[in-house]
Amino acid sequence: NGMGAATSTRLAGLGATVVGVDVNDAAGAQVFAALGAPHRYRHHDVTDADGWIALVAAVVADHGRLDIVHLNAGVMSRPTSAPAFDDPLAWFHPTAYRKVMGVNADGVAYGIMAALAVMTTGARIVVTASAAGLKPLLIDPTYAASKYALVGLVSSLAPTLAARGIGIDAICPGGVDTAIVPEDLRRHRGDAFAPPSYIADAVVTVLGHGLPGGIWLAYSEATGVVRQPD
Repeated sequence: NGMGAATSTRLAGLGATVVGVDVNDAAGAQVFAALGAPHRYRHHDVTDADGWIALVAAVVADHGRLDIVHLNAGVMSRPTSAPAFDDPLAWFHPTAYRKVMGVNADGVAYGIMAALAVMTTGARIVVTASAAGLKPLLIDPTYAASKYALVGLVSSLAPTLAARGIGIDAICPGGVDTAIVPEDLRRHRGDAFAPPSYIADAVVTVLGHGLPGGIWLAYSEATGVVRQPD
């Protein structure tokens, strides 16, 4: 849903054959039923390293190659029903930490590893990081840590992959109107959240840019999508 659904729809509209994955099968099936063939939904848990290998193998078997990977899955420490402005240390415990790091950091790393085994020159990887990967997020330190990890990972991989003809970029959104946003934070910020379609457009902008891999700021529709200086 959210940014993943918007990006899948946008890429499909541009002529890509899209395979979308999630653990929420009802939502995923609904999005891809609307897209229709040849696009396809598959159940996949991004925290499963072996599952990534099997998924990539299945995509290549079905379609012959893998050109673009958008690694977008993300969770926060709190359930969306919990107050966003309660004591952040109440959610700084091993269970929440492992959940967030497993999806947000491990899921991206495993996805990159699996994709690189089959990607060839001209392939692209786009990672959804966050503004919280560039500056503190006091309400969720673990979420911020996971996004800082992604910025570091992409920045460090980019030169090596560029030398092999593969691009990798990270997009750092500001507030986006998705299901991950706690309800009281949504009320507090009002209409300050960008629509998911803004990030879908940001992905297309990054994919169409001729610069080597980097970190892209996508804080708001007003500021647009801006590549961070190296």
